[in-house]
Amino acid sequence: MPTPDGLFRAAKATDSDVIFCVLTFIEVWSRSPEYVKWLATRGGVLFGGGPLNQEVGDSLTAAGVSIFNLYGSTEGGIMSTMLPAEVGRDWNYFRFPALVTPEMIPNDDNTFELVMVANEFCRPSVLNTKVGGIDAYSTSDLFKSHPTKSGYWKVYGLTDDQIMHSTGEKTNPGPLENILNQNPLVLSSVIFGRGRFQVGVIVDPKPDYRFDPTDELKLSEFRNKIWPTVEHMNEYAPQRSRLFKEALSKLSKPFTYTAKSTARRQVIISDYDEEISALYDTVEESAQTAIPPPPQWDITMTVVKFIRQIVIAVMSTDVSDDDDIFQRGCDSLQATWIRNSLLRAIRDTTQFDARKFAGNFMYSYPTIATLTTFITNLLSGNDDGGDISHARIVDEMRTMVSKYSQNFLDHCHKGHEASHSAERSGGCMVLLTGSTGALGCYLLVQLISHLDVSRVYALNRKSPNGKTLIQRQEGALLEGGFNSEILQSKKIILCEADLAADCFGLPHASYQEMQGSVTHIIHNAWSVDFNLTLKTFESNIKGLRNLIDFSLSSTLSRPARLLYTSSIGVFQNTDAHGNSVLAEKPIEPEAAIGTGYTESKWLSGGLNGAWNVNEWVPALIQSGSILGLLPDDHKPVSWISLDIAASSLVEFCMSLNLPPDHIVHLVHPHPVHRSSLASVVSSEYSVSLVSYAEWLAALEQKAVILSENVDNKQIPAEAGLPTHLRVQRLLPLFRRLAAKETSSEAMGFDSLDIAEAVALSPTLADPVLPQLGSEDVKGWLAYWRKKGLLPASFS
Repeated sequence: MPTPDGLFRAAKATDSDVIFCVLTFIEVWSRSPEYVKWLATRGGVLFGGGPLNQEVGDSLTAAGVSIFNLYGSTEGGIMSTMLPAEVGRDWNYFRFPALVTPEMIPNDDNTFELVMVANEFCRPSVLNTKVGGIDAYSTSDLFKSHPTKSGYWKVYGLTDDQIMHSTGEKTNPGPLENILNQNPLVLSSVIFGRGRFQVGVIVDPKPDYRFDPTDELKLSEFRNKIWPTVEHMNEYAPQRSRLFKEALSKLSKPFTYTAKSTARRQVIISDYDEEISALYDTVEESAQTAIPPPPQWDITMTVVKFIRQIVIAVMSTDVSDDDDIFQRGCDSLQATWIRNSLLRAIRDTTQFDARKFAGNFMYSYPTIATLTTFITNLLSGNDDGGDISHARIVDEMRTMVSKYSQNFLDHCHKGHEASHSAERSGGCMVLLTGSTGALGCYLLVQLISHLDVSRVYALNRKSPNGKTLIQRQEGALLEGGFNSEILQSKKIILCEADLAADCFGLPHASYQEMQGSVTHIIHNAWSVDFNLTLKTFESNIKGLRNLIDFSLSSTLSRPARLLYTSSIGVFQNTDAHGNSVLAEKPIEPEAAIGTGYTESKWLSGGLNGAWNVNEWVPALIQSGSILGLLPDDHKPVSWISLDIAASSLVEFCMSLNLPPDHIVHLVHPHPVHRSSLASVVSSEYSVSLVSYAEWLAALEQKAVILSENVDNKQIPAEAGLPTHLRVQRLLPLFRRLAAKETSSEAMGFDSLDIAEAVALSPTLADPVLPQLGSEDVKGWLAYWRKKGLLPASFS
């Protein structure tokens, strides 16, 4: 039985110069850097039987592999040039040789059906039509023409496979299925939707990932794991052909395959007729159909009443028009139900094309009021379907800054010099937020051990999983490699708090006590959710304003000093070039546009190797387990370990020389070349190092980072979000980093000026401050293995 590995070994053993195979073999070979490297030394790879995935072909071509596209059929023989002299970027296009007389019949979607006309040199074995009175063979194959090269064509699909929707529009499933089939968990897929408003898909998992289809939890997990690939597919699909998450049907019957290992589309769709009907019924039932839609969509009061009823019915709780539904507990499934209800009402009562809402617009308009405005504007033609421009985002950012920058208090408590003398003699009292996080643990430990600190108020959000704050703090300390007995210190006061609430949600007496004692504030807490937009982060911004008000309302002789930890992500759109550095000063809002929050903290692991598995560097390393390669970069990195970062932050906070409204950059003053760190991973896991561009191309081809050595079971809560969700958010970051080729540091980051930081921190100013090295990397790898993120070896 021919297999990808078997054919490759045979080709190599016989020193073949041109290898002829089915496209699925090429797709498997493309995932092995060793195979690709050898193929690049050959004359080329010749394939037929269907269209090769565009990204696979582009990736191989970029790696120096020549790809020859062979088109033919039993009825017509070979109808393309066999081995053209040049292919390059246009590997997926071909010309008809002179012995073939093609007649390209145009369709209304810019595709053409090939009809092969008989001539004296080439006569099809099957004749089923005539062209100009001459016998011909209608192939039912669809083609698209090259945009600039006349006479060049590429195979697009089959006319028999075209899906005619209830709207009269068509979907060509072949190219979309090719993208979905690139997911490492997917063996094959079949898109359906004939006579329906939208398409759906049935997916046959690879044998190692199959599960009981009646297990709804496993079904949901599998959908989530392949969803990033579906989203990638949706980027290429027309609106009528985009998939919603609830349109992924369960596999309840085995697929049947042809001799070429391709799924028998019509047979499978026929086998699944009942399941497909049930799926569409389920999608319809997810809408709140019992609530009558508004008689008119241009009257705001009737629309807002309808939307309010939908939201309350789905969430089973009262929500005011200006409440952020996600802050009130709305989850992604409920958001989908609300969206479906609105889409069905719009579809049933208007002529508007509701498929413009392929994404979940609920995240961009998370209140009943903003959702009403969005819907009414869209239906009246005053909106573009939810795409938010950079200018609009900047305007929202400036508006929010203005909202929370008004009417600051005047600190008027004077004459309490005793508090100053107490502070100078070792009586500093610190309010620390986020002490259960990775950096927060280091800050807590260092503040407790600091001779000038007499008390630490550690404020943290209420736990959603029922654990007490003391349990969470103990677990966080143990995770960071600390002894949890430190919590027995009389210096610590743990408090569950809501920074956005009045008095932080604390008893008034406790709040007053802190007003009269807190001298320093280190704000190190911020919600982490990468689906949410700026509006939903407003409670965090309100919490920051409340901390400012708390400082200014201090009953001590001067306000409490507030140190706020931001993120390197605010520089994601800067345009520093070459050797230029970014100054320690405020930046414009345009620089930070991209995500509500970014994982990129510019911090590395702790003393025991602990490095949050949800951040981008661990995910990047994990990609090596499925790609067989990792990105190399000879530029420097300024990553700083958690212990050094915490020491520096405490020194910033306690410094008598730190002026108000000051910005400092916390990065390592002695960068190291990233290649010196990457080489350790390469050695530990025997994985190849390639350029960032080559690695990203391979990653895009995979569409999802999911190690085949990681159990499919739900990852434990302490391991953070599942890999597929983490990487779904990280791919846009990796793409943005690739676009910043002129950056002065590795991975697309810019160098930051640290003159002020070094002047204020003896730790950073230490000339023998340890740099990152091989032992640090080995510690990170050991930690990630312990957390189940990485296997013992990459195979």
